Formats: sequence, structure tokens, C-alpha cells
Amino acid sequence: MLVRIAWRNIWRNKTRSLVIITAVVVGLWGGIFADAFMQGMTEQQIFTTIHTETGHIQLNDSGFLLNHDIQLQVHNADSVVAALASIPGVQAVAASFQMSAMASTASSSAALLVNGITPKTAARVSDIASKLVQGDYFKSDRQNLVLIGQQLAEKLKVKLHARIVLTLQTTEGDIIYGAFRVEGIYKTHNSDFDKETVYVREKDLQNLIHFPGGAATVITVLLHRDKDTKGIADIAEQKFPSLQVQTWTELSPMLQLLSGTIRQMTVIFVAIILIALAFGIVNTMLMAVMERTREIGMLLSVGMKPSRVFGMILLETVFLSLTGAVIGVLISIATVYWFGKHGINLSIIAEGINALGYSSIVYPTLGAEFYGILALMVIFIAVIAGLFPARRAVRLKPAEAVRGE
Repeated sequence: MLVRIAWRNIWRNKTRSLVIITAVVVGLWGGIFADAFMQGMTEQQIFTTIHTETGHIQLNDSGFLLNHDIQLQVHNADSVVAALASIPGVQAVAASFQMSAMASTASSSAALLVNGITPKTAARVSDIASKLVQGDYFKSDRQNLVLIGQQLAEKLKVKLHARIVLTLQTTEGDIIYGAFRVEGIYKTHNSDFDKETVYVREKDLQNLIHFPGGAATVITVLLHRDKDTKGIADIAEQKFPSLQVQTWTELSPMLQLLSGTIRQMTVIFVAIILIALAFGIVNTMLMAVMERTREIGMLLSVGMKPSRVFGMILLETVFLSLTGAVIGVLISIATVYWFGKHGINLSIIAEGINALGYSSIVYPTLGAEFYGILALMVIFIAVIAGLFPARRAVRLKPAEAVRGE
């Protein structure tokens, strides 16, 4: 009975109730969608980093990543790759070698990181082939072909099929030069990566720097599921204790920090919005109590317990809040779902956000656990917001309340 009365009471003044419900709807929708947008940007950055740059796990000789010294090699790389590929949960494994170099043309030069790869094998752990904006992914049989980033191409002022000269150091420590023809130009969501990273065939680089066959400096592991990363990294460490095993969170610590920070910020952001809305709800319910002073006084006079009056006002506040919250969440889910499939095109500011490593097309997303936390927050804040008006109602003196309007 009390629930039915409380529900009817919030519709006695429809305009006022609809205003506060609309405020809750718009506030929650804005907060949830903003959080989904930020979460989507972060998850896309993590996905791109894993599937284009680092993989889930990398194995190197200890100390290699400090300066990419090609003397620090993983010997018998094929056997290491085979052992890692046999671990359940591993999608693909590829061996390659990386080294620092200088690229130069007639008009410019740049320091960069050269990746010597076996194209077919590397394509299993990196989607760089899908990022090509010009040219091909090592389709030609010609020697000394190179893939370069669009940002690097602009810096060196080269086009497709142009030649660049790579200055390299052999395993004996000698400096040599190699002329490479641009086979393809790629573009990722990370401008810095595009400026600093090039890909050549492993066999072409081996011939130039005398790198031993069967060795590698980097072994990249791609998994079926992100959540298996830590467990499989532990297995890899047990199998190869002499190698340095690092997960993508260790290779890109800022991404891990950003991901955790965004998750915390989403909750805090929505909490701030709910607290602000709570003041509006309190104000609305206080006005309702003041308008119904005589009515509440009569209820108390005829024997209605103060606890039931308290509960009635509290339920009205909760119903008012939950009605707006439910509508706001449903609209938010629909909006996030739609934009999550179609994306939000930010190409107008692509250069700026690509410089920070973000994609120019964002797909908002939110985990189901967020909505569970949100439901608890809404209920908690609704109850807190209802305490003051309800307390004000039960403190009315029946005799004075009945005489006043």
C-alpha cells in the first residue's frame, strides 16, 4: 500500500516530476556516454598497440630493449617459437630481429628502428599489412624492399617506389649502407610509431649485416584472449629462464596506467553527476513536503506512524530517481551500442589525436560491470537524497501542520 501511495504521489505534480526526471536522464546519459567514449579510445589504443606493435608478450635476450644491440640474440629461435606455439591459448608466434638505423634521402634523414621480418610469419602477429595506404606488403620478389610509415615518408620526402638509404651496423661492428626501394606506405593510429619504424625482409637484412641464420632478437607472441597474458607469460618464463619475458603492460606501461586511470575516472565522473543531481532531487522533495504540510499533519493526526510517513517520502524520492535513472541508462545503452558499431569520426582533428596515439574513429564501449556499479550508486544516492526531506516531514507537529497551508 505504501509503495502504491508513494508512486502516485510523485505524479501529483507531473510538470515538476518530469523536470527532475528529465534532468536525471540527460545527466546520466551525458555522463555514461562520455565515459564510454573515453573507455573506447583507451581500449582501441591498447588493441592497436598489441596487434600492430608489441603483441601480447615479447621475449628477448636480457638487456636487448635498452639499445637494440644485435649482439644480444635469441639463438635457436625456431625451437623457441615452436615451444611457445604449443602453449594452449597462444594464437601465433613470430621471430624477427630489430636494430637501430639511420634513413636518409637527398633532402632529409631520420633515426629509426628497422624490423627484419619474414612477411608471412610476421603477418600472424601484426596487422601492419592491413594499415597500408599505398603499395603492397612484400608481394614483389625483388630484393631490398621496405615498408615505411606515412609520417616518415613525409619527413624524408619520398613516395612509393622511391629509394632510401639505410645506414646500418654489422654484427662485426662495421658501418654499411644499403639502398632500399619503398614497397609500401602504412599509416597507424600512432604518429610516433609511423615516424620511427620500418619493415624489411629478414633475408635482405641478414645479407647486409651478417646476422646469423636461426637467430632472432625479438620473439612476439599473440594470444587468443587478453586475460591469459599473465598466465602464459609465467609459463614462458619457466620454459626459457635465460630470456627476458615481458607482457604488453611492461612494454607499454603508460597504456596500463591510462587504462586503470580511465576506469577509475569513469566511476568518479558519474558519481559527481549523480551528486549534483541529488541536490536537485532534494530541493524538489523539500518543495513537495512544504506543499503537503497540512496533508502530512492530518496523516500524523489520524494515527499514521512517523516511520511510515518517513518511508513514504523516502520511497517517493527513490522512485523519482530510479525512474530517471532507468530511462537514462536505457537510452545510454542504445546510444553506446549504436556508436559502438558505427563509430564516431574525429578525422577533423585526426592529426592531433594520432600524435597522442589515438584513433581518429572512436567506438564507445562500456563493460557490463560498470552498469552494475552504476545501479548501486543510483540507489545509494537516491536514498541519501531522500533522508533530509523525509526527516523534515516527520518532524512536523501534527497540530501546527493541520492549521497551516
